Amino acid sequence: MQTIERSYTIKKIIENIGSGNIVFNHPMQRKPGQWNNEQQSLLVHSILGGYAIPQTYVLQIFDGDFDSFSVLDGKQRFTTIYDFVNDGFQLSDDVPVVNIQKRKVVTDENGERHAENVTEEYEIAGKYFSELDGKLQEKIKDYEFSVIMLANCTDEEIEDQFYRLNNGTALTKDQKTRVILGDELAEFIDKQENKEIFTEKSYFTSLQRKRGEVQTCILQTLMLIMDFPFKNFNNDAVMEFASWFRKNHKSSDLEYCEDIFDKLNMAVPAQDNPNKLMKKTNIPILAYHVQTVDELGISINDYGKWIQQFFDAYTTNCEYASYCGQASTSKAKVNARLNYVEKQLRELRERL
Repeated sequence: MQTIERSYTIKKIIENIGSGNIVFNHPMQRKPGQWNNEQQSLLVHSILGGYAIPQTYVLQIFDGDFDSFSVLDGKQRFTTIYDFVNDGFQLSDDVPVVNIQKRKVVTDENGERHAENVTEEYEIAGKYFSELDGKLQEKIKDYEFSVIMLANCTDEEIEDQFYRLNNGTALTKDQKTRVILGDELAEFIDKQENKEIFTEKSYFTSLQRKRGEVQTCILQTLMLIMDFPFKNFNNDAVMEFASWFRKNHKSSDLEYCEDIFDKLNMAVPAQDNPNKLMKKTNIPILAYHVQTVDELGISINDYGKWIQQFFDAYTTNCEYASYCGQASTSKAKVNARLNYVEKQLRELRERL
């Protein structure tokens, strides 16, 4: 068996599907429509957000022809993007925003006008392909799928390859952490996850919840509250903490942490829809500083007002935002976010 790696733009893939050069008739393939709207939307967001997408595996149909093939693994990805570009469905309402660069004319401090590139957040939720900004449409069409083409292979080799590609679904690290926690702590995490602060006031997509990211957010908060000497905030560090916490926690630790989540819930303003800043990057920081407002004598009500003002003033160019984004799970950026909020709260105390 020979494997050949090639790249195809989405524009090329759509053309070849339309012309019949790409087919989905291999007997091992599942029927189309296996993905729900959330899964389809996540693929589109991955393309626009620069996330890695798994390689697709195909079978060469004609010797020497690299544009005609039968899809062995990747049918849902190809058919999803084909349908989307043809306005076959609209993106789900909870798909995250993406960044888009716009060239704008701005006036500097000297009153002189000049053009510069500005990065803005762009809402894609609920949109059809034809409703997206033209730059995003082109970004989708120009995106390249990595394709592994199988040539000169027997039916047995094809079956073996398909088996290897679909041999079970691996647990995510978030899900593996649950095994490390054990029954008592897993039950404690579930109890917190079912509270209003996480069910109504926090911004997690259905897929993020399914993958266990609320659990990770809660554990990251506990890492801070328990003064765990973390190296960073990534999944490996969370798994390390889970193992340590299972061996070293006391019932009073759980009661204390639960009280902090309850107080954060009292502070965070209720809204029809959760604020998009109430996400995994920020929740541990805000929860940790429930302790700070207690120490400074700031009421939970005043803390809630500050949180709302913080949300309202947030922009992608503000100081706090520079501690998010790329490498946001590094110890340096986690501490920078902690220090920023503490400084703001101490200034708030002086004004009260």
